[in-house]
Amino acid sequence: MPRPFKILSDFDGVWTDQAVEAQCVRRFAIDALTTATGSPRASVEADYDAMIRDIVARPGVHGWAPDGRISAYVDEDPLCECSALCSFLDRADEPTPRRYRQAVLDAGHASLGAFGEFCFHGGTGQFREEHPACIVAGARDMLDALHDAGAELVVVSNSATEKLVAFFAAAGITASEHPGAELRVRGAAGKWFLGETDRSISIGGRSIHVDRPRYRAVITDERPDLVIGDVFSLDLALPHAMRLEGDAAAPSTLTLRRHGHTPGWVLDGRAGGAIDAVVDQVGDLVDVIASRADRRETSG
Repeated sequence: MPRPFKILSDFDGVWTDQAVEAQCVRRFAIDALTTATGSPRASVEADYDAMIRDIVARPGVHGWAPDGRISAYVDEDPLCECSALCSFLDRADEPTPRRYRQAVLDAGHASLGAFGEFCFHGGTGQFREEHPACIVAGARDMLDALHDAGAELVVVSNSATEKLVAFFAAAGITASEHPGAELRVRGAAGKWFLGETDRSISIGGRSIHVDRPRYRAVITDERPDLVIGDVFSLDLALPHAMRLEGDAAAPSTLTLRRHGHTPGWVLDGRAGGAIDAVVDQVGDLVDVIASRADRRETSG
């Protein structure tokens, strides 16, 4: 019996929609900066939004940069905005960012990076409290359809395993990290973590790091047929590089879940041909699987 068609799926942005969650992170960050500075909240909000406008106006130089190198660009995911702002505050010389940087440090945060993590986890935690059923509508039906199409799904995310289990449970899906589960999940995958080298690929004028040892270990372990994600830098750049290398563990199909915020440098020309399919919902992978099977039969 042939093995099932294995899909390695991202979670945030594939099984969720980030817009409202990102707004919760923004609100939490503004509240935290208001507390740190002692300034009126309306003034802090105006400064925050002005700095974000400056950042997103130059997306090629801003993003989520945990070790100082950009792991994902700010225009790829609205959840990257707060992290990009913290990186900006950490190095900007203008009076306004310098004032906020000093206030954050004086408030007891170890670094601007630590403050960004504080805001991200605090904001997403508030989001889950306010929106307990926050997985995409129809998740149960989409998972069933993919299983019926002969697919095995493994959800691999930077988020904690406990978060994935809770989110899927809200949709009536039993998820676990253990083999044999209705849906197997692997949290804390470290897709963002960059290795010692600066090995990169160039897509749409952006240099994207592909030395991501933790994520490579997951791909090598799972050997998927298809990888789906919504953030090219985090989800698809490494498997694309692995295909170029001829790595036996690399997937044959790379699929992007498209959002309204998905940047043109990714969508236009499908990232220089790196992306094989673009879908609007994870359930659309049923058609991608069928198309792949049709091509295989035709070539055979």
